[in-house]
Amino acid sequence: MATLSYKENTLLAYQHKEPEFFPMASDMDTCAPRGVDFIRESICVDGTANDWFGQSWTFEPNIGGANPTPGVHLVKDITKWRDDMIFPDLSVLDWEGYAARDTAHWNREHKLSRVMVGFGLWERMFSVMEFQDALCALLDEPEECYYFFSTVADHKVRLYQYLIKYYKPDILIMHNDYGSSGSMFMSPNSWRELIKPHLQRVINCITDAGVLYEPTAVVTLIQFLERLPICGAPRLIPCIFPTTQKSLKKKLDIKCALSVALTHSIWIRLKQQKRRLENQLTKPLMICSWVAQSGLKTPKRNAIVNDELIRYGSTKYTCKRPDYDSPRTSVLGGNPFVK
Repeated sequence: MATLSYKENTLLAYQHKEPEFFPMASDMDTCAPRGVDFIRESICVDGTANDWFGQSWTFEPNIGGANPTPGVHLVKDITKWRDDMIFPDLSVLDWEGYAARDTAHWNREHKLSRVMVGFGLWERMFSVMEFQDALCALLDEPEECYYFFSTVADHKVRLYQYLIKYYKPDILIMHNDYGSSGSMFMSPNSWRELIKPHLQRVINCITDAGVLYEPTAVVTLIQFLERLPICGAPRLIPCIFPTTQKSLKKKLDIKCALSVALTHSIWIRLKQQKRRLENQLTKPLMICSWVAQSGLKTPKRNAIVNDELIRYGSTKYTCKRPDYDSPRTSVLGGNPFVK
């Protein structure tokens, strides 16, 4: 029988130690603070509206989220981004009111708490620019890109200082999709020279306050993932389920934990091959420091995956999960963007 709380058990994974029972993202309280009169890194309303930088977004019902409005981008010339972008005055926001509402049901005694504000430095650039223009800007105007990332980092530092003060989370999450499962969108040198110095400042403002930094990188390229811990010892790297899971574990297990998101593509592949999920969760991966989360498209599929995760995952740890015998749910626990 498990003796640790969800908080104590999950913290072991973040500390690169073996948990008592199989940890899942639903073991933490997670929220993404936002509102039409609050944090607007993108939009949280139906239809089309601007974020607080002035970029137009359109809500997409099929994916349950928003994308930059097609054909409408705030920055058309990277050399003129200072004239185009608006940076918000964070001091006028109702931090106390939103923090009280968003954290009202947090169980701080028994669960770790996480706050997610997506859109890292690179993601902000390709949100306000056409993607191909952003890629070209890295090569054609590296100095302007450097100062763009610096200014966005300044905004992020201010934003996270407010979030830490009022939400008091254990963990802060920031997105940064630097590539696909096959390669990065830029050369490692471009990332190191243009983005890393400013990312370092953002990470430092988080970790210096005693909060864990959790980057989200939708990329499985090992040569990039190896560099992230150097930036400020991030404790966890959520990533698309790696096809090179054994080599990834060998490279990273000492430096950081993994949060493996089981996605729709994994479901389709398993269905086509008529294989069970446990065939994808090899023992070397299951016993390293990782936290599981199901991110499939339908409640039925998530319920199936959650059941598989709990049953098979519990065979690799000292104890079964406390909720092992409880009814399975389809809730995307740990995903603050799913209501």
